[in-house]
Amino acid sequence: MAESPQVSTPAPHEPPTPRQRSGVDALSTAVASPTANLTEQQRAVALVWVGRGVPVIPCSRTDKGALVPGFGRDASPEQLSKFSDPEQVRAWWSGRFKRAHVGLLTGRGTDGRGLVVVDLDMPKGESKPLEGRWSGCHGGTDVLERLAQEAGADWPETYSVLTPSGGMHLYFQQPADGPLIGCATGEGPTAPHIGPMVDVRGIGGYVIAAGSYSTAQGRMYERVSAPELRPQPLPGWLLESLRPSAPPAAPPRPPAPVCLYAPGGRRATREERYAAAALEGAAEDVGQAVEGERNRRLFAAARRLGELHPTAPAVLDETTVREQLLAAALRSGQSEREALRTIRSGWERGLAGHGAGAA
Repeated sequence: MAESPQVSTPAPHEPPTPRQRSGVDALSTAVASPTANLTEQQRAVALVWVGRGVPVIPCSRTDKGALVPGFGRDASPEQLSKFSDPEQVRAWWSGRFKRAHVGLLTGRGTDGRGLVVVDLDMPKGESKPLEGRWSGCHGGTDVLERLAQEAGADWPETYSVLTPSGGMHLYFQQPADGPLIGCATGEGPTAPHIGPMVDVRGIGGYVIAAGSYSTAQGRMYERVSAPELRPQPLPGWLLESLRPSAPPAAPPRPPAPVCLYAPGGRRATREERYAAAALEGAAEDVGQAVEGERNRRLFAAARRLGELHPTAPAVLDETTVREQLLAAALRSGQSEREALRTIRSGWERGLAGHGAGAA
């Protein structure tokens, strides 16, 4: 990535910002002034994003708060529809909200999947220096750069906006499959929290669009990526950080012990001993089944045990048979859902077959 000249040399105590980082277009640090046709500009920005399938929302120029309700994580498609309606958007920025910031709703677009924005903040006030893993990082930009380095990856190239505070918004597409990325603020124990001074705006959130002017900070939200560059898919290393890790697979359930004694402590009958041996043999056969034979063997075992059930109900009760055969099926590589379905089908066929005198 080409080195961009700095606009000015920061004071020694001032932490570097994205305005002085390599790979970002150098922008003037002079105070920007809102133009006389601000209303037309904001309306045009809003309609451009709606045309790209991204819902928009009017936001306060004072505190950036949303001015229209109904966009939260649990909002219905009907509630969200107004944020993608060009006529409604045009009315908002022509009337009551004509000078409002343009907020871009993240998480869901008109096709069901929209944006996820990584918000790289700068230190506020007398923030303490970061320590440990993040030692030497002066802002969210440094934190994300360190995460990329740890993953052996380059800085992600995507649609990027420099914020009035000196931070940066990196726009990405929500992943094409799987759950949508949510929102997170700063560091936390679970995804999508990925580090200090890094916020994530996904489903239920929003960000202020480029072209909006911050009166408090005297700067615009400025796009710094190439004009033709649009939000890109999340790079794999970043997607992995933004999604919770899959929980470890539960260990196979141990089979229930086979009852060798009848209720009351009496010695098992010959039929009960035969049933116990049949159950043990069926579980061993199912557990050793290879791919292509697993489902057939499991069904046959469940059916046979269902047929034997009336001869030894104390041994071959439905719960014991199901647990023994399920444990064996899981050992052979079958899925729990499919195995349970097959066991139930075979067991019911066996019970019905016995009643009809079938072999």
